[in-house]
Amino acid sequence: MTFEKIIALLIVGIAYYYIIFGKKYKAPVVFGLSLIVAALKLVEGLEPENISKVVDFNTLGLLAGMTVIVEFLKKTGLFQFLAIRIVKIGGKRFFWTVVGLMLLVAISSAFLDNLVTIILIAPMIFLIADTLGLDPVPFLILTIIIDNIGGMSTLIGSPLNLVLGSVSGLGFNDFIKNMGLITIISFIAVILMFRKYTKIDEGILSKLKKLADIDERKAIVDPKSLKFTISVFFLVIVLFALHNVVNIDLSFIALLGAILVMLFHKKEFNDISSEIDWDTLFFYAGLYILSYALEEIGITNLLAGLFMPLSGNYFLATIVIFGFVSLAIPWLSAVPGTLIIAPVLKILVNSGFSTQFWWVYGVSANLATNLTPLGAVQNIVGVNLLSKQIGRNFGFGEYMKWAFKPFLVTSLIGLGYVLIKVYFGG
Repeated sequence: MTFEKIIALLIVGIAYYYIIFGKKYKAPVVFGLSLIVAALKLVEGLEPENISKVVDFNTLGLLAGMTVIVEFLKKTGLFQFLAIRIVKIGGKRFFWTVVGLMLLVAISSAFLDNLVTIILIAPMIFLIADTLGLDPVPFLILTIIIDNIGGMSTLIGSPLNLVLGSVSGLGFNDFIKNMGLITIISFIAVILMFRKYTKIDEGILSKLKKLADIDERKAIVDPKSLKFTISVFFLVIVLFALHNVVNIDLSFIALLGAILVMLFHKKEFNDISSEIDWDTLFFYAGLYILSYALEEIGITNLLAGLFMPLSGNYFLATIVIFGFVSLAIPWLSAVPGTLIIAPVLKILVNSGFSTQFWWVYGVSANLATNLTPLGAVQNIVGVNLLSKQIGRNFGFGEYMKWAFKPFLVTSLIGLGYVLIKVYFGG
């Protein structure tokens, strides 16, 4: 290994150390370190004219476009309306109220950003818990877990899937077809595990009735904006499903949808600059560059070589890869971990491994994000919101105590699911 590659590897190591243990400024630090690798020409192929081949601008454009649409949708009051309506439908059956709220979480996270879902739903969970005098901890932990489970069902549902799709070439419909069933099974399993926390007494029932008396229509602050924005949103989703037919890239669909919403609201780009998640976009761009550097250094091929002897035994290969991912992702975090491991899988698939191993990764990685607060950024945000709500620090170990059983049960279910796919899916 050359001196330049050793320095590049050291910089990548520093970046991942900061991703795992850093408290603030992760996006500028990671992007800055990636620029150092490129500027010093520590690996070949990072010249400005080649950067579009390294950074997946289709993924970044998709993320930017959907962020703009969701920000306008968020301001309409739609989610508060839905939460109150669900409480009314559930009535005295508090378990079904929780099921309804979690369905809202799962569906929202499938088509919106996971982080946005937590930010929107957490205040509703706290409002209901406070009104009923219930401990908010189990309900917000359930929300975080269902957020991650719901997000794994679609290409746009989780940042992890976006990266996996860009590396593997898998499309919007591929994710729904292959991840939909395991999402439903995992959802049911987790809900049943948390059922004991939904048992309430007569005193709480009277408080629940007061909550149900709120007029949900008052939550809608801009009906015209809601009608137009939600129409554009559904149009974008339909075009995502048909993008192979219409032959338009997902990023163009999302960005054109964002432009329509901007024009309807008479907004310039400067007006919405604060609504675009620039940190995430630059964070991803930096990670793509660092991932490319790892490939050029040879680390990706080295990792692929460790799994290559398993090519003749798909049963063992599935268990080993599933286990490796389940242990790695909770500490590396979803997107950084995927940008290391997905290229390894690409080498394995190109070398003769079944294409079903993409789903071995997709299922194991998405379910593994639930194990620790580091598993995904929405976990961290959710834990911080919970700490503020309960007035004390909700620690790393405490989170894992709540999350371990759901992680273990869903992962075992997921392992059985992918073993069937690998053996019978081709």
